[in-house]
Amino acid sequence: MSIEIIKGNFNIEELKGTSEIQSLVETEVYLNTNKEDIENIIWVEGRVEILNTMIIKDKVLVSGAVKYNILYKSIEEEENIYVVEASKDFNEEILIQGIKEGMEANVEANIEFIEHELEENKIQLSSVVNIKSEVEEIKTLEIIEDLEGRQDLEVLRETINYQEVYGRETSFADIGETIKIEDNKAEIEKVIKFYVEGKEIESVVSDDRIIVSGEAIVTMIYLGDNDIYSVKERLPFNHFIEMPGLEEGSKGEVELEVVEAVYEVLEDDLEEMRLIDVSIKIKATGKAYDDTSKDLIVDAYSTKENILLEKEEMNIPERIKDIDHEEELDFDIKINAIDILDINCSHNTLDKRYIDGEIIIEGVLNVDVYYIDRIGREISSYKDHFPYKSNIPYESDSTNFSIDINSKLGDTEYTLRRDSLSLKNNINYEIRLNKDRKFSGIKSIETTGDMIDKSHMPSITIYIVQKGDILWDVARRYNTTTDEILRSNNLEPNYELKVGDKIIIEKNVDLDLQ
Repeated sequence: MSIEIIKGNFNIEELKGTSEIQSLVETEVYLNTNKEDIENIIWVEGRVEILNTMIIKDKVLVSGAVKYNILYKSIEEEENIYVVEASKDFNEEILIQGIKEGMEANVEANIEFIEHELEENKIQLSSVVNIKSEVEEIKTLEIIEDLEGRQDLEVLRETINYQEVYGRETSFADIGETIKIEDNKAEIEKVIKFYVEGKEIESVVSDDRIIVSGEAIVTMIYLGDNDIYSVKERLPFNHFIEMPGLEEGSKGEVELEVVEAVYEVLEDDLEEMRLIDVSIKIKATGKAYDDTSKDLIVDAYSTKENILLEKEEMNIPERIKDIDHEEELDFDIKINAIDILDINCSHNTLDKRYIDGEIIIEGVLNVDVYYIDRIGREISSYKDHFPYKSNIPYESDSTNFSIDINSKLGDTEYTLRRDSLSLKNNINYEIRLNKDRKFSGIKSIETTGDMIDKSHMPSITIYIVQKGDILWDVARRYNTTTDEILRSNNLEPNYELKVGDKIIIEKNVDLDLQ
């Protein structure tokens, strides 16, 4: 009698590799002022834009640019603040063995430091850019879920806990808005700094889409009426990431990246330069998934017939534990400020490990503060980084797992004192502990017609359990069932064999194959 095979598919996202490199980006920027006419460089800032990524065999090709914002003061008595914007492209190759076209690359980049040197009428810039890439592949695995049609079949199942991935899609949200400067601030004469951040508020999975609610946070520092002002505006938006076939109730993850932000200063009804027309494009990358479990058939045999199995080695990232943790960060910095124009914070995770019942995460908080100095009443900037360490309790008998961290920085709160600034923020961790689960799944099964001859077997066999034996292996070896061995030895269903156990195995001769 034939065996009816019931197959099923499941999708997993497998991490193929990670790598991090440093790139030295150098350029020179010409100024409108000669060196002897420059009083001081107030700041030299930069940010990295990843313009394009491509995967070829064993490599991730990355194209990007470092966008510079330079602010300096001349010795002129009036209108002596100058702004220079510049950009320098770069191209890099990140080597990751085993990757190929069609896989998904996630690339993150940040500037470790910028060095500058002022020459006659130009400034030399050298930036060290950290570029990290993770390459993943969504794989569809076909497995045998059940066998039917024969009463003589014994099957061994294993349960795996994994993340069923439904897909990953990218789309773009376009945001346009006009921001009005308040009447208690001067109109805009010169923009010193303009940047936009994207922040996810909530993401919900609905039918055929992920619904993203977020904010585009617009920050501008400008000159007006011989004074310096700052504007911060939060522009809410909703966006759909279309994923046909997606069902409500699944889980979703979204990453937002501002890929374009331009502005134009316009006159209002009173012909004052108080309107900022902004146009923003945000890249939204969404992944939909469910944390689920599945019973897989990893072995099978017949008590009456020799059958042929084709097995396939599988490696699945199995979910062990999800941990949410919030870490509060408090720092004091020494500045003598009368007014805070803007505070920009970012963070980098440097190390993650498990030791003695704790998950330890180490990183640095990068802090940029733009302020008006109390003594000179001039614009100044402060830059520094602060190390932090998070100790998160987690008891485990094994250390054979990987630590995957998704961390997001909250909004910065501050308290300004006469000679110091107190900063308070928090990092929200989503920690996933996974281990690689390796097993042999059955790919195909075939009958042979070769019946097992039990006539020469003894009526009773006494088997002494050896090291490494499990009940399934013993039953398979003697063409019986685990239930029959348990019944013959008056053992409980969950009994585990011990080395030296004497097991009675009774011969059961089947006259017919049904």
